[in-house]
Amino acid sequence: MGEVVLSYARLGPRDGEPWVLLHGLGSVGISWAPVLRALRRECRLLVPEMSALGGTRVPGDALGVEEGAQAVARLIEAELGRRPATVAGLSLGGWMAVRLALARPDLVGRLVLIDAGGYREQDWEEIQSLVTVDDLAGVDRLYRALFVRVPWSFRRGRQTFFKAYTSPSVRTILERTREEDAYDDRDLARLDVPAAVIWGEHDGIFPLATGRAMAAALPQGWLRVLHGCGHGVHWECPRALVAAIQEFRRSGRLGAEWPSPTT
Repeated sequence: MGEVVLSYARLGPRDGEPWVLLHGLGSVGISWAPVLRALRRECRLLVPEMSALGGTRVPGDALGVEEGAQAVARLIEAELGRRPATVAGLSLGGWMAVRLALARPDLVGRLVLIDAGGYREQDWEEIQSLVTVDDLAGVDRLYRALFVRVPWSFRRGRQTFFKAYTSPSVRTILERTREEDAYDDRDLARLDVPAAVIWGEHDGIFPLATGRAMAAALPQGWLRVLHGCGHGVHWECPRALVAAIQEFRRSGRLGAEWPSPTT
C-alpha cells in the first residue's frame, strides 16, 4: 500500500457475510470487541488499524479521511475480491466510511454509521475544541461529551486516554482534516444503499440532530437512537449497539428487499 503498511485483523468464516469495521479517533480495532463477538460466527470481519496506535505504519502516524478511505478500498479488494461489504464506522471511522462509499460505491453494499463525523452543517470550531486535549482537565471535558455515565475503565484510565489524545496519531488528524473532507446532504443522497444511522441520544460531540439530518438525507436511511447513551456508545452501551446492528442485519441483508426508511 505504498508508504502505508496497514495492520488489520481478520475474523470469522471466509465465506461469511463481509464486514469492515472502522474505529474512531484515538482508538484501536479492539474497541469493536462487543460487535466482533456478536458477528464473528456468521461474518467475515476485517478490522483495520487506522493509525500507529494500532500498529499501522504511515507517515504522520495516522491515516486521514481520504487516505483512510483509499487504504480500506485496497483492503477490500485484496481480502474480499471486490465483494461488496457492509462498512461500519464509528465517529471518525463513520466519516471514512461515507468517503469510501462515495468514491467506491462498487465496494460498499451497506453502511452502518455510528455517531459519524464529517457532516458539514455543524459547529466545527466547537468540535475541534472538544477533541483537542492538552491536559487532564481536557480529558474530563471530553469525557462529558463522550459519556452520560463514564465507564469504570475510563475513570481508571484517564492517563492512558490522555496519552492517546496527545499522541502524534491524534494530532495529525486534527491538523490535517480539512473542510473539503466533509460531506453534505447532496453527497449522502448519492449513497443509495441500506444505511443504518445509529446515534447516542446524548452525544456531546455530534448532536442527535446531526444523526437525524443524515438519516433523512440518505435514500435508504434507517435511524436508531440509543437512549441514555453519549457519543461512545460502543463503550457505554455495547448491548444496545449490538442489538441495533443485529436488527439492521435482519432487516437489510445484502440482496434482500429493504423496507421503507424509518425514524
